[in-house]
Order: sequence, then structure tokens, then C-alpha cells
Amino acid sequence: MTYASAVLIGYDYWRRRRDQVEERVQWNPERLANHHVGIAGAPGAGKTHWIRNFIEGQSDDVEVDIFDYHGDIEVPGAKTVLFSESTKYGFNPLVLNPDPDYGGVRRAVNDVIAAIGNTSRALGTNQESVLRNLLTDAYSLKGISATNPSTWYRNEATDEQIHRLIEQQDWAGLRQVYPTLHDVTTLARRKLKALWMGIEDKDEGRQVLTAFDEFCRVMATLNQRRMKNASQASDDTELAQLDSKLGSIKMRALDGFGTFLERMQSGREFEEVVKYNSKDVLLSVINRLENLQAIGIFNSNPPPFGNARIRRYNIKPLAQSEDELRMFVHFRLQAIIREEMQRGEAHGRIRRLVVVDECVLFNDESRSNPINVIATQMRKFGLALLQAGQSPTHMSEEFLSSAGTLLLLNLSPTIWDSAARRLKIDQKMLQYLQPQHTGAVRLTEKGQIPAFKQVYFA
Repeated sequence: MTYASAVLIGYDYWRRRRDQVEERVQWNPERLANHHVGIAGAPGAGKTHWIRNFIEGQSDDVEVDIFDYHGDIEVPGAKTVLFSESTKYGFNPLVLNPDPDYGGVRRAVNDVIAAIGNTSRALGTNQESVLRNLLTDAYSLKGISATNPSTWYRNEATDEQIHRLIEQQDWAGLRQVYPTLHDVTTLARRKLKALWMGIEDKDEGRQVLTAFDEFCRVMATLNQRRMKNASQASDDTELAQLDSKLGSIKMRALDGFGTFLERMQSGREFEEVVKYNSKDVLLSVINRLENLQAIGIFNSNPPPFGNARIRRYNIKPLAQSEDELRMFVHFRLQAIIREEMQRGEAHGRIRRLVVVDECVLFNDESRSNPINVIATQMRKFGLALLQAGQSPTHMSEEFLSSAGTLLLLNLSPTIWDSAARRLKIDQKMLQYLQPQHTGAVRLTEKGQIPAFKQVYFA
């Protein structure tokens, strides 16, 4: 079994000061309860240095994915891809994992909805329902069924390849590639046009419904009169008038319904009305989809990482679009989670390390947040998480309570109180931390009670 190398963090502060003993403090994955790492420090405290140390301390068979917010995490041997509107690299969120147990349409749809939901503008209930139907229908148009795994295999195609298929009018070839967000947006606009044109609320439809309602009312009245007539004397003239009126209304309803039937095209008009009955909701979903397309990271041009073991996602150009950036990182984390679960248990070793810088942008207390899923559920699948931020308060409670390693560098005085309360430690420990000289580390080692230890850095 191959483990990561031990990473020297420093030397025990008090052992050196009191006893003049150089007692090494090391990150040793064989001794830790789990391999997750949290690093907190003010700007300039050395977070990037420690990120590199932990990455370089991994064994050569550990894959590493670095989400580099500032574009400054240079690591030897890493393949770097810049994500921006000009490079057009991204991931098509509708590409399926065809595995019957870990993939499929429903999981892909749920991942997209979850990624959008973990932003400052979460989807409303009606928006989520409409988006779910749009995504499912986009798959259906490609012949992909949520209930038939044999249809989940399709080709991945770049934007250029898709454009070429359209130019050649190769509709059969186009059907063999996975749908894209552009396909979903086009479908949504087609639905919106249908609604605005009155397909679901045209005059004939309204006339049919009105006549049907009136027919039911008159029939109920007529039956009441007949029951009354059976038990006591009643006005036969009134019954005749009601019967005549009922026949007239019935003919009007039948004529209208006949017109409605003649204008049906798919046989699914009623289902379409139920799914897309609000123009405003549909329009709001279209706006969200168009915003996602505009940012350029959810497209069909996969980044050229090749077979690189260390993949560095330079996402600095996307920093101005925090919602979309959060969606992108969460979506990639969800995909990585599924990939590692599909590989099976790792029997205690690290197979893959995910690095998230400026973690405040991606953390929250939702249990469905992929960061929290990794922290609490992915240890046995060999997936470790290293995240860095300016304060431990930027990390979720799930992560702080689960992380095998928490490394505190020099923190801003303005957050000493909140950080100490969050970590349940003495604030004085934070006050004496010196930039790039001393720190505090909590290593949750097997069979040991975890506690913060002050260290001199090596």
C-alpha cells in the first residue's frame, strides 16, 4: 500500500522554548484519522506556500485537482488551464456518467439543479420544476431516457464539431451527441414562444373549457330538477328548457373540442401545458441559462488536461462572477465525488486530492454542499480535501469537525475573537502567531485526543 510522504510542519513551540528540544511536528497520513486539511491565515501569512508543501508531499500516484482562485499556485509538474470567456474551455454539465449505479439522467439533472441552488440566487420551487422538465426533455430529444441505461451512451462533441454537424444538416449525427446548455436554452425559448403565441390558452381552448363548465352546471341543475320531479310535482316546461339548453351547450363544447383536436400535433399538449404553464417562470429560467452560457465555463470544449496527474484550474478571470464560479467549482466537485465513488473503496490510502483556495466562496452549512459531502463521506473512497481561507470561520462546521488537520497561520486581529470561539481555543494562542514564523496545528491522529499545538515553522 502506497501512502503520501510525511510533511514536516515544524517543531513543537513549547518543547523548544522550555526544554531546548527539537521535536518534529509532522503531517503523517498513516497516523491521521482522515486526510482533509484546512489552512487559515491572513494575506501574506504563507497559505500558498503550505498548499504547495502538501501537494508536493503526496505520493506519485495521487491525482490532484487545484482550483486556483488567484492564479498563483504554481506547482512543479502541474498542467495549467486558464478558464475565461476568451479561452472558452469548460465542461458540458449534461454529459452523462453511463454507469447504471452512479450515473444517469436523474443524477445529472440533480447535479445541475444543486449547483445552481448553491448560489446567492437559489431557484424557486416553480423554477426548479421548469428547469428539471427542460433538462429531461432535452435528453429525450436526443433519445436518452431516464429509465433506460442503454440510451445513456452518447458522444461528447466540441462546440466546433456540433456547429459542423448543424451546417451539414447531419441530424442523425447530432442526435448521437449529448445535449448542451445551448440545446436546453433553445428548447426553453421554443416553449416560451409557444406560450406567448397562445398554444396553451388559445381562444378555442378557452371556449371549450367555458362550454364544458357551463355544460356541467346545467347538467347538475337538470338532474336536481329531475330528482325533484320524481318526488313531487315539477314544472315540465322548465325541464324542457334546461334540456334544450344542455343540448346547445353540448354541441358548442363538441365543436370547440373538435377544433382543438384538429390542431394538436404531438399528442402531449396537456402535459406540456402542465409543465410550462407560466411565462414569467419560464422566462426567468431562460435568463439563468443564458447567464450560464455567457460566462463560458459550461460549454462543450473540455480543458486539455490530457493525462496530467496534477490539474490546475486557473479560475482567476472568473472571479468577477462569483455565483457562476461557485457553480463551476461545485459542479466539478460533484463530478469528482461520483468518479471516486464509482472506483470503490480505497482502503485507507489517498487516491485523489482536491485543493480549494479562497474557500469562503464555496462553503456553507448545507449538508448537500459537495465540500461537506467530501468532508464527511469520501474518506473511504480515497478523496481528500485541502481548503484554504483567511479565517477558520470561512469553513463549514462539517469540515472543521471532520478535518484531520487544521493549520492556523497568522490571522488578522479583527477575527481573533470569532476564530477562537469557532475553534473553542484560547484567543491568546492566536495573538502570539507570527507571520511565516509560528503557527498552531491540530492533528487528529488515531487513538489521540486532538488539540492545537503551537509550532515553529521549519
